[in-house]
Amino acid sequence: MALFKSLKRNGKKAYGPNTDNKEVRYVYLASSKAIFLINGEVRESKYSFGVPIVPLYGKFKSTKEKKVYSADELKGYTVVLNLPKNTNVDELKGKKVVVLGYSDDEVFVGVYEDEREGAES
Repeated sequence: MALFKSLKRNGKKAYGPNTDNKEVRYVYLASSKAIFLINGEVRESKYSFGVPIVPLYGKFKSTKEKKVYSADELKGYTVVLNLPKNTNVDELKGKKVVVLGYSDDEVFVGVYEDEREGAES
């Protein structure tokens, strides 16, 4: 029983999406080029929109500390990207990967096709 007792924290199970309790960083874009993954739904606040993201590339400015972080420095945090109220957030709905600041001929989007499906038919 001691083995299973270590799987509980404060009476709750130790697995699931909110077990790591990472510190949240609210950021704005600080560079013209950025790549990030959208990790949740767009939420509206009084002055801006918030989007939970996983930063992959670029510079991000913290709202509280006024410090500029690279994407690598934000890996240990839960990151919420703040967007101004005049942003068209309908473009972000249903998207997973966002690439900003690059032209279309610089970005490759590949789709993995399962080779087994072609062999079966």
